[in-house]
Amino acid sequence: MASTSSTGTAAIAGVVDRPRLFRILDSPLLRVCVVQGPSGSGKTTLLRSWALQPDRCGATLWVSLGGGFTTRDAFWRHVASSATRHGDLSKEAAAQAGEELSLAGDPVRIATRLLADVGPVAVILDAYEHLADLTSAIDADLARLLAAVPELRVVITTRGRTDLVDLDLPGGGLVRVITLAELALTTGEIATLVAAQTGIDDGDLAVSVGDATRGFPLTVRAVVLALAQLGRIPRVDSMEWDAVVAARLESLLPDPVAVQFVTDTSVPPYVDLELAQQLSGHPAPLELLEMLERNGFGRWIPYARNRPVFQYAETIRDTFRARALDDAERFRRSCTTTALWLLENEEVVDQALRFAVDGEDYALADRVVISLLISNPHSYITDRFLPVLEKVPETRLSEHPMLAFGLGLALMANPLRRLEAPRVFQIAVDSSTRPPYIEPSIDAFSHLSMRAVAQRLAGDWHGSSTECLEALRLVDEIPAAVLGSFSEHVGTILRQLSFSIWQGGLVEEALATANRSVALCSAPAPRNYSTVYAAAIHAFAGETMAAEAIVTSIDGSAWPPEMRQTSLNGLGLLAEAYVCLDRHDFERAAAVLRDTHAYMRTNEYWPFVTSAWVLAKHGLGQAHAEAERVTRELAGTTPPPGAGDNVATAQLHAVLASAWMASGDHRAARRLLEAQPEDSPFLASARVTWLLGARRDGEALQQTRLLLDLPGHTIRSRVETQTVGAVAALRQGEAEPAWLWLNSAAVAWETSGPRMHVALLDPRDRRALWEFACERRSAALRRYLDIPLSSVQSVGRATASLTRRETVVLAALAEHEGIREVAEALFVSPHTVKTQLQSIYRKLGVSSRQSALIVARELGLVEAPLVPGPSVRPRG
Repeated sequence: MASTSSTGTAAIAGVVDRPRLFRILDSPLLRVCVVQGPSGSGKTTLLRSWALQPDRCGATLWVSLGGGFTTRDAFWRHVASSATRHGDLSKEAAAQAGEELSLAGDPVRIATRLLADVGPVAVILDAYEHLADLTSAIDADLARLLAAVPELRVVITTRGRTDLVDLDLPGGGLVRVITLAELALTTGEIATLVAAQTGIDDGDLAVSVGDATRGFPLTVRAVVLALAQLGRIPRVDSMEWDAVVAARLESLLPDPVAVQFVTDTSVPPYVDLELAQQLSGHPAPLELLEMLERNGFGRWIPYARNRPVFQYAETIRDTFRARALDDAERFRRSCTTTALWLLENEEVVDQALRFAVDGEDYALADRVVISLLISNPHSYITDRFLPVLEKVPETRLSEHPMLAFGLGLALMANPLRRLEAPRVFQIAVDSSTRPPYIEPSIDAFSHLSMRAVAQRLAGDWHGSSTECLEALRLVDEIPAAVLGSFSEHVGTILRQLSFSIWQGGLVEEALATANRSVALCSAPAPRNYSTVYAAAIHAFAGETMAAEAIVTSIDGSAWPPEMRQTSLNGLGLLAEAYVCLDRHDFERAAAVLRDTHAYMRTNEYWPFVTSAWVLAKHGLGQAHAEAERVTRELAGTTPPPGAGDNVATAQLHAVLASAWMASGDHRAARRLLEAQPEDSPFLASARVTWLLGARRDGEALQQTRLLLDLPGHTIRSRVETQTVGAVAALRQGEAEPAWLWLNSAAVAWETSGPRMHVALLDPRDRRALWEFACERRSAALRRYLDIPLSSVQSVGRATASLTRRETVVLAALAEHEGIREVAEALFVSPHTVKTQLQSIYRKLGVSSRQSALIVARELGLVEAPLVPGPSVRPRG
C-alpha cells in the first residue's frame, strides 16, 4: 500500500489529498465526526488518506463493519478483535474483555478501563450503517464512552442516520458532520486528479468534469478513467450516476482476467494477498489490487499490524458479488475458502458460519458451530444465528449433528419459535455420524455429551441423565496431557452435563459433576459460570451454608456487575434466593428473583426459579395469587420452558400444592400431586401435608415412613418430610418417631441450613411441634422451631372458620385472664364461654388458652401477641 512523506503528495496512489477536510478531522476540539453520504461518495477514501498523514498525532483504531451484528456484545467483540489484530490490545487483555462481553458485561465500562492509559486515540468505525437496528444502542454506548474517556474521538462513515450528530458532549467537545456536499470534489481537486491520471493540465476540462459529475467522487473516477482510456469526456447524466457507474464498471477494467479477479475477490468482506490468491488463482494479486486502488475500486484498510486488507467500495462489491452468483459452483467454492480464512484469522468467527453455509460446506459449518459454543457461552442463549442455520437443508442436519444442535439452541432462544426446538434437537440425538473435531478422546466425549444434552432439550430428561453418566465415564479415558490442554472445553461441557443429571434426579452425581467442572475451568469467567451451577445444586439440595460459601467465592473481577441481571447468572440468583428463604427473609428472596423475569420465558431454568418465586410469595402471604397464576401457566397450551418429567417440575408441583393448601384449596392441591409420580422424594412432604390437611393423620404417618425410604432424597426433601411427619406422629400419639424425626431435622439444619419449611407450616402444626419440644426440654428443637416474628406474620394460611360470636370470645380471651373475667365482660355465663372455647380450640387445633392465642395471632385473628411463644424473636 502506497504512503507518502511530508511532500504534500497523496498518501494513497491514485487519490487526491483533501487538506480542507483534513483540517476538520485534525481539529483538537473535534470529538465526534460523522462522514455521511451514499456509497461511492469517498467516505472511506477520505479517512484512509487522513489516517496515513505522517504528521497525525495519537493512535488510530480502524474498525471495518460488515452485516450481521444483532447484539451489542457482537459489535464490541468485533471492536476488541480489531484492536487485537492491530496490536493495540494484547491477547490477554482481549481474552479478558471477550469473556466479560460474552457474559453480558457492560462494554462501556470494559472499554473505559482499556482506554484509560492509552492517551489520544481516534476510533474509526467504517460502514456504520451495517449496525441497522442496533444503531441506537451503539450510539448510546459511544456517547457514554466519550463522556468517560476525554482523549477519545470517534469518527464514523455511514450511509444512514446516527443520533451521535445531536450529541451534547461535556466540556464543549465538537460534533461535526461532513456532508455529501463537502465530500464532493472541488474543481481544483478534480484538476489535480485529472493531471495525475491523464497528464492533462487543463482547468476548463476540470470544470467540465465537475459540471458533469457534480463532483461525486466515484463518478469523477469513472469519468477520469474514461478520459484516460478514450481521450474524451463521456456523457454522464449526473442525476443517474449510480446506474452509469454500474454499467461501466466492467469496462473500466483492463481485461477479462481483471474482471474475473474482482468478481472472485468481491465475495468476502475484504481480502489479504493470501485470500485473494486462493479465491482467484491469480499469481500476482498485489499488482492487481494496487491497480484497483489507483482506479478507485477500493482501499487498503488496517486489519492486523503490518498486514492490511483490501476492501472494495460498497457499490463495486455489490455489483461484482451479484455477478459472482451467476457461477453457482465457483461462488460456493469462494464462500468456503472465505469461511476457512475467517475461521483462521478472525477473533470472532460469526461471519465464518454464514460463509460456510452459503458455500454449502456443512462439515465446515459444523466446525464453526463448535468453535462458537466453546469460545462464547452467550451462543447458548441467543437466536442471532437462526437466519443462517435455517438455510441448512433439514436432510443435511442428521449428517452434521452439531448444526442441528446449534439450530435447536437458536430456536429455543426465540420466544416465537422455541416450540420447534425439541424436534430439531431430536435430529441431533438420532444422528449416528461423529465428525472429527479436535482429538479422538475429546471428540468421543464431546459427541456423546452433545447428544445427551440434546436429549434433555428434546424433552427426555431421564434418558439424558443416563447418557450423561456414560459421558462422564469417557472423561476418565482422556489422557492426562490431553485433558490438561482442553480442560476449559471439557469443563464447559461438564457444566451442561451437571444440569441434565440434576434434572434426572441424581442430585449427588450432579453436584460432583458441577464441582469437577469448576476444577477444570481455570479461566476466571468460565469458572464463575460453573460455580453458579454448583451453588444452585447445593442450595436446592438443602446445603444452604455450602451454597452461600460457593456464591461468595465467585471472582467479582472476572464478572462485571451487569452480569447479575443476565440469564448466565440465573442459577446464581436461584442459590442466593434459597439462602434468603432458609433465613425466612422472603422479601429479599423475591427481590433477588425479580432479576430473572426478563429472560425466564425462554429459559429452561423456569421451573426451578418459579418454585423459589412461589415459595417467596407464599412466605409473604401471597400464596393464592401465585398458585393460581403458575398453575394456569402449567396447564396452558404452550408449556413453559423446562417443564416436563424432571426434578424441577416435580418440585414445582409440590410447592404449588403447598401454596394451594395454604389458601384453603385442598382439591387443587390434590390434582397437582396426582399428576406427578408417586415415587418422587421431592413430592414427599407435600403428600404428607395434604393428608394432614385432609385429617387423614394415620395415613400421613404411614406415608411418612414409606416416603422417607425412597431413594434420591436430598437433605432438604428429607428434612421437610421428617418435619411434617413429626406432626402426623404427634397427632397419632406416637411421640418416639416424632422425636427421632425432629432431632434429625434439627441436626440437618444446624449443619447444612435448610429451614424455610418451618415458617411455611400451618401455625397450628408448628405450635404442636413447639409444645412437644418444650415437653422434651430440647433446646435444639426449640432453636429449630423458633421462627422470627416477622416471618410468622408474613406467612399466609387459611384462617379457621370461626363464627362471629367465637371471634368475639377469642378477642375477649386475649384481654382477660380467665373464663370468669371473659364471661363478665361479655355478660354471659362461664358455662357458655367454656362451650364456645371448646369449639375455638378444636378449630384452631390447640388445647390451651396460651396456644390458642399464639395460633390466633399467626392467623391474624387477634392483633398483638400477649404471651410468649416460639415466634417472639429471631434466633441470635
